[in-house]
Amino acid sequence: MYEKLRAQILPRLISPNAKVMVAVSGGPDSMALSHILWRYARQERSMGISLVLTHVHHGVREESDQEVHLVQEMAAKWEIPCIIHRFDAKGYAKLVGQSFQEAAREWRYARWKEDMIKQGCTLLATAHHLGDQAETILYRLLRGSGTAGLAGIYPSKGSIIRPLLAFAKQDILNYCAHEDLPYALDCSNDEPVYVRNRIRLELLPVLEKNYNLKIQEALGRTGELLRWDEEYLAQQVEVAWRRYNLKDADGTIGLSRGIFDESAAILSRLLRKAAMLVSNEPRGLGFSYVVKIMESQGKPDWMQDLPGLRVKITNQGIWFRSYTAISESDGASIPFQNKALPDMALGLGRWSGIPSLQADIGLCDEVELSSTLGTLDKCEKNMVAVFSRDLLVRFPNQLVCRTRRQGDKMWFQDVGHKSIKKVFQEETISVDVRDKLPLIACGTDVLWIPGVRQSDLYRPNEDSKRIYCILRPWALSAI
Repeated sequence: MYEKLRAQILPRLISPNAKVMVAVSGGPDSMALSHILWRYARQERSMGISLVLTHVHHGVREESDQEVHLVQEMAAKWEIPCIIHRFDAKGYAKLVGQSFQEAAREWRYARWKEDMIKQGCTLLATAHHLGDQAETILYRLLRGSGTAGLAGIYPSKGSIIRPLLAFAKQDILNYCAHEDLPYALDCSNDEPVYVRNRIRLELLPVLEKNYNLKIQEALGRTGELLRWDEEYLAQQVEVAWRRYNLKDADGTIGLSRGIFDESAAILSRLLRKAAMLVSNEPRGLGFSYVVKIMESQGKPDWMQDLPGLRVKITNQGIWFRSYTAISESDGASIPFQNKALPDMALGLGRWSGIPSLQADIGLCDEVELSSTLGTLDKCEKNMVAVFSRDLLVRFPNQLVCRTRRQGDKMWFQDVGHKSIKKVFQEETISVDVRDKLPLIACGTDVLWIPGVRQSDLYRPNEDSKRIYCILRPWALSAI
């Protein structure tokens, strides 16, 4: 294993004079990785590679303190700098309304990015292995992912490298035994609580036993083949984009109608890219919307209002335009919600008018609440949402009042995320009204639909300072 890494893999992933930050949990995978990189740096001194270890204490398991000690002890033995982070992972997950695994992962990568800047590191090494690759590909397959998703985890992407991605778990355990490396075991990995855990503990063993003894290797090979295809397709999309691009200004992107002569693989990617650039939604258009545009076959005068944008085909090309950029001179009816309610950034003490509702919406604290309204009793039912002030601290200038768009969701305690469509259905809000309702959102997380429901995300606890989001009728503001 080590010789293959030394001769074939590490020279491709690590350039001379690189400073590598190694994410170390204390488990066998990351302990093996850190030892391999330490060993490689010592044996290939002429390359000038240096290392920094980083470890996160999630504040969940009793064994976490022992893992911190283990990592620090090994770092001292190898004479490598070591950074230790401690945070309340469960509390953070509850605050941001994500699953524990998702929230903890987000927090870790954010800290590692900061660590890399402070330490002057050029690369971050993580210990993902073949089993993680197989698990990821199956997870995405079950969700209906395309080529990009089924390509799995990349050995190298941006500043992140994953040297162990081609090796099985047993290879790593054998290496630890051969090198007499101590490591800790996280028992929560053996609990079938999360979907990924169930895939690893239940689905993969069944596939291995009943269908393919080497299912992990097969999935890893599939991922690599699809990665080759995806990289080629991405290159071809860039070529096609330069060929067909007509305009990129004032919230509008145009592509010549020649794109409809392209294969579905290229056409769908061009449509997704254009929509993503206009709507600023990184996931782009959903599959059904892409198919709807493709079925137009590029016929002039075809037009469709989609979440966050309008798509219109003329004799010159197909145009993607955000609703905020659409003006009356376009000569076509503009959806009520976007004409009457463009995205409005909310800030403490600032009120914005919603003419269609004859009301203002704004944020205020306890002091302004008293001076402006006196008490909340003057507000109509469900026309006030109460947030923790931490929301404004964590996401300054990102809280907006707008209408719904693709990907919107709400988070509820003991339930998790629900699509905004599901919430509307449960509240029996008619389809023709849904697009007219204002909502308060941070990204795709909808925090409050006035008069309908508030999510459990960023609700204050007993110790939180409170921020009130109020939909105030103009008649009330004049009192």
